[in-house]
This record gives sequence, structure tokens and C-alpha cells, in this order.
Amino acid sequence: MINTQNNLINYLEKAYELTRQGLKEVQAYEIEKLNLTLDNRERILNIIESLSEQMSLYAKDKSINLEEFNNQVNQVIAKICKMDDIIAECLEAEKNKTQIEIAKTHKNKENFKGYNLNNLK
Repeated sequence: MINTQNNLINYLEKAYELTRQGLKEVQAYEIEKLNLTLDNRERILNIIESLSEQMSLYAKDKSINLEEFNNQVNQVIAKICKMDDIIAECLEAEKNKTQIEIAKTHKNKENFKGYNLNNLK
């Protein structure tokens, strides 16, 4: 049980660090690196979920109170969620900028269509 708790804590720390790294990458506009970081974090979150399920089953069998431990885990998860919100906001802002650039490019292309550069006097 203690080993499972320690593993869970270690993986939560890794997930937290990867989230921090992802936040830095999105702020530096390193979107490809961000994708890799979030993929790695997703794998760690799957491991965390599995460990959490194991702990829940063990606690039911042994009548162990995990309330304090769960509170600590929830605090880390809340921090990760806050950073995820910031990452999502940054990505949304970048998406909006890209859409505006595409619209401007399309409009400029349409504006130049009417000009016949072969017929200059």
C-alpha cells in the first residue's frame, strides 16, 4: 500500500512538472514540443488512474482511511487543472490570431484578383 502511494505521488509530481513544462512551451509558441509534452503527460495520467483504482480497492479490503492522502492528491490535481486552463486560453488566443491572419490573406488575395498586371500602361 505504501509503495503504491509513493508511486502515485511520484507520478503526480511528474504530471505536474510536465504540465509546467507545457505551460512554458505554449507561452514560447513551441506547439510541436507542447504536443509531445502533453502526450507524455496523458500516459502518466493513465498510470495515475490505474494506481488510484488499485489503492481504492486495497483500501476497501483493508478498511484504511485515505482521506488525508486524497486531499493532498486533489490539491495537486487542482494545480494541474489551473495550468491546463491557462494552456487552453493560450492555445485559443493563438487559434484566433491564426484565423484572423488567414482571413486577411484571403481578403488580400481577393483584392488583387481584379488587377491585370499584363495590361499596364
